[in-house]
Amino acid sequence: MLNKVKIFLFSDALGYEIVQHYKFMLDEFPVRLPVRTQFGYSSTCVPTILTGEPPTRHGHFSFFYRPHGMKSPFSFFSFLHPFLHPSLVFDNHRIRHRLSVFLQRRFGFTGYFNLYRVPYARLPFFDYCEKQDIFAPNGLAPVKNLRDVLTESGVPFHISDWHLSDDRNIEIARALLEEERTEFYFIYTAGLDSMLHFHVHEPDVVAAALDAFAGKMRALLKTARAHCRDLDFCIFSDHGMTPLKGSVDLKSKLEALPLKFGTDYVVSYDSTMLRVWFLKPEARKPILDAVAGAPGHWLTPDEKSALHVDFKDAAYGDEIFLVDPGIQIVPSDMGAKPIPGMHGFSPDDPDSTACFLSLRPLPEKPREIADFFRLMKRAAADLKLQPA
Repeated sequence: MLNKVKIFLFSDALGYEIVQHYKFMLDEFPVRLPVRTQFGYSSTCVPTILTGEPPTRHGHFSFFYRPHGMKSPFSFFSFLHPFLHPSLVFDNHRIRHRLSVFLQRRFGFTGYFNLYRVPYARLPFFDYCEKQDIFAPNGLAPVKNLRDVLTESGVPFHISDWHLSDDRNIEIARALLEEERTEFYFIYTAGLDSMLHFHVHEPDVVAAALDAFAGKMRALLKTARAHCRDLDFCIFSDHGMTPLKGSVDLKSKLEALPLKFGTDYVVSYDSTMLRVWFLKPEARKPILDAVAGAPGHWLTPDEKSALHVDFKDAAYGDEIFLVDPGIQIVPSDMGAKPIPGMHGFSPDDPDSTACFLSLRPLPEKPREIADFFRLMKRAAADLKLQPA
């Protein structure tokens, strides 16, 4: 039997509001804290958790970006897009998925990759940030990630494979606990995120999913307690899920202007934010004015700084328009229709707040999701100091 085991289980989109409303595992996890999320999507939040650093340090924000002096890996679409018109079968979501898989292999990308619904004609104007597996050694270089730190610590550890299902990752963790050789666990689960995107507005469905997830957690807890004397078990998330309140069509507003994409400006339509680059100075005012009346606001320089997205090279946009919580940009480069739940709103939105659950109090209370990295680093140091 092991003396100490530290388990950190990541549950994508398990927000604090949901945890409290449904009293998720209140009997087992009495320490329950709201934690401020990092502005952005999981593409931002997970690297922040894995490094303890803000986006301006680890370099990840939204998947598609446009650094100055870039050479896009998608430049060949300049020649192909006339043959891949959206009205054709090539824009079918299944075809896009297969094309994403093909390009991932062709480019040698090891991270999560998806073309989503970015028009083929616009792809040559962008690069993609998650080319590397962010969980792998040097996956977020030059910043050290969790695997780098754990490897240096010498502590026997396990980090889940994000490619696998939640059930498989939990099954592997239970098997390792039974072997009594691994002391530190980072267990990855993403199933609740998928469910909440489409069912956050259905209490019965959410309650059933949380009950099923809790059952798996109880089984994991039982195994861990049977194979160690001193257990720390924490569940945390990257963000919550905000129910749909409405949608706004920002694309039509911009396309109605006497400006040309690729000549006057470049734009990315995310689910909750519009990011725009001005290729000609005279395009700035018409675009800012056209969007100003929509439900949301252009981020000020001070806001960008406070949210850690004031990238010096404006790689993720010269300006960012953030919609109000619950509003979705439709159509967007992520989807053609609104869905019941979304994240990526202001961190001040209560539904966006992440959660931290623990069996017992820890030396430090996490206040923002970057603190999860520091908690895990401290836990590894604690394991390293324990008597052999």
